[in-house]
Amino acid sequence: MRKIDLDAGQRKAWGGKVSQTAIAGLMCFAILSGPIFGCARNPVTGRPEPVFTTERGEISQGHEAAKYVEEEFGLVKDADLEAYVNQLGQRLAIHSPRTNIKYHFYVVDMIEPNAFALPGGHIYVSRGLLALPNSEAELAAVIGHEIGHVAARHAVQRQTASTPLIPLQIASAVGGAATAIVSPRLGQIVRDAGQLPGAFALAAYSREQEQQADELGQQIAADAGYDPVALAGFLHTLALEEKLSGESSQRTSFFRTHPPSPRRIADAEKYGRDLTPAKNQPPALSRRAFLQNFDGILVGEDPASGVFLDDEFIHPALGIGFSIPPTWKRINTPEAVIAQDQDGHTQVNLMISGRGSDLMREFIALKKTVSLEGPPQSLKISGLDALQAMTERKGRNGNMKILITWIAYDNLIYRMIGATKVNDFESQRALLEETTQSFHRLSQEQRDSVVEKRLRLVSAQPAETLETLGERNQNAWGIKQTAIVNAMHPQSKIQPGRLIKIARPEKYVPKTKSEEPDEL
Repeated sequence: MRKIDLDAGQRKAWGGKVSQTAIAGLMCFAILSGPIFGCARNPVTGRPEPVFTTERGEISQGHEAAKYVEEEFGLVKDADLEAYVNQLGQRLAIHSPRTNIKYHFYVVDMIEPNAFALPGGHIYVSRGLLALPNSEAELAAVIGHEIGHVAARHAVQRQTASTPLIPLQIASAVGGAATAIVSPRLGQIVRDAGQLPGAFALAAYSREQEQQADELGQQIAADAGYDPVALAGFLHTLALEEKLSGESSQRTSFFRTHPPSPRRIADAEKYGRDLTPAKNQPPALSRRAFLQNFDGILVGEDPASGVFLDDEFIHPALGIGFSIPPTWKRINTPEAVIAQDQDGHTQVNLMISGRGSDLMREFIALKKTVSLEGPPQSLKISGLDALQAMTERKGRNGNMKILITWIAYDNLIYRMIGATKVNDFESQRALLEETTQSFHRLSQEQRDSVVEKRLRLVSAQPAETLETLGERNQNAWGIKQTAIVNAMHPQSKIQPGRLIKIARPEKYVPKTKSEEPDEL
């Protein structure tokens, strides 16, 4: 494996007379007076570099970040899929230039195509990304790229540059005061996370770090016996997917953290052609065998966590729903459903407050930490017992008036919060109360109307096109999307018997209550 050299500009600046190790050593010496732990030798370049944490600290922080990812995003629970991704990851990891740490590989429950690495060896690919590759070499290139980030300690380098070590956070513009009542931890996440409404944001690496991770990933893939040029093909697929999806600040994807520019694609192809796949490795899976690992994975929203249908939030597993004012922005997190107006001045949140049916217990528990106005009011909402109280809190946009409602249903207590600026409360009160009163039990018809989309593999028939194949198999993807995920041109002729990936709508069947998490 070739080591990544200093670029020409760096060498020229030093007149080519000082070794790379000496340069890095001088850099370390020059800044050792700053608030850093010291210098560490980079596993990839072999050069010393200033760091703010030890390797043990890096691994520890990675473990903490991994807990956060599992809590906030969730992992896909599919033993066969987990085993395959881990097996592929471990096959690649043994060729990493940094083998003194333990690598962990997961499938994260994210709709958007994504892959990311946490400090110390935790590597994730999203279920949304697994719908895109058409060869094991392509997926190997993606995972190899993330191993490259870990091997080169890019997260630690970013920490040295005064950026957060953990590159993952929920980004939302909802008002901190009301969200803090929903959940103090969620409120802290929201306050710390920036201004991208309803999105999950990943900190981007520098262009140089991305290029280094590309090359390392290709080297690792080649050493494991895979075609390193496959990275260029996958980046091309990503570029087409991004173009089809359109620009959106709410997209969380490999596109935003690893932008697949034409130059990057060309560089990956050129670099890959100079590498030779190792001959002493097991052969890559055939396309058919590779794709069969993903037959049946969920595509798009997971109804088990609730879904937005038009202007209503429906949770078929819990059997509840409520209406959301038209045009409001909305986000469904593991802790709460959050909706707000376009200005972010008025919002409604819903979460599970506790078990049982004792509404007064929940009121008293909140009153211990929040000053509530007067005694609570008892009322009925859609025939369900409810309790309501009010408070004022200082928020990001000034003082906020907050309407808090507890609703008991099916041995769970839900807490719905409506909040707006104090000066706007009288004009917004009717809307907040109407939204609260819309909370209801789902009818069997509403439950039965919920569908989920699953990736399915179907064999093309003679003289069949993507359009006719889609019609025959109830494909939820359009022709362009189907072409992209199958690495085809929309008008291409399909070879009879070729496996084609489609997204098929299927009736959602809730798990048993013992299997369902108590979250929205």
